Amino acid sequence: MLKTMKAAIFDMDGTLLDSMGAWRKLNASFFREQGVTVTPEQERDLMNLSGVMAAQYAKAHFGVEADFPMLLERACRMMEPAYSAGMALKPGAGDYLTRLGARGVKRVLCTATPSRLALIGLNRADLVGKLDRIYTTDMLGGGKGNPAFFARLCALIGEKPEDCVMFEDALYAMRGARAAGLGVVGITDATNASDREAIQAVCDRVIDSFDELY
Repeated sequence: MLKTMKAAIFDMDGTLLDSMGAWRKLNASFFREQGVTVTPEQERDLMNLSGVMAAQYAKAHFGVEADFPMLLERACRMMEPAYSAGMALKPGAGDYLTRLGARGVKRVLCTATPSRLALIGLNRADLVGKLDRIYTTDMLGGGKGNPAFFARLCALIGEKPEDCVMFEDALYAMRGARAAGLGVVGITDATNASDREAIQAVCDRVIDSFDELY
């Protein structure tokens, strides 16, 4: 699969950029700003939750109504200084993109991070020149949990789904890509450890570092 793919599609946060830890810390910060007392145990729980799940957790445990768009808008404002300062790359990510380019594989970014923030992060990480196309879900409409989104993305890239591989750290997006017929490589770290078994089940390959790929 990795040897024959014509397009490699990469998520950004938690996949190319080592930024998911910073995103997840914002969950607890956001609710403290609402006057909620967050215990150390709850903070650990929130470190493992995406925005939608964090909103559901807040309603169940804190009685706080927080919809995902509100959480995302606030989180983006809080994350912008960190992106502007520069986020570290995931191990081996830059070199792997360079190797793919030398092979003639299309290098595509597709992230759910809003476009303005994504471009700040990519520029500061010197990744723009290592990508052939950059897409965000707010540019395209839809979400990565929907197989139809990936079908449309592959059409834009100009490749069949079976000739594309999605590199992703979020389980819902892995499932969306798999259902659309793409190959899937899961990127794991502490922030998706609770999903490790499910990630193993849905992915063709699971890695902790791009240095594992040649």
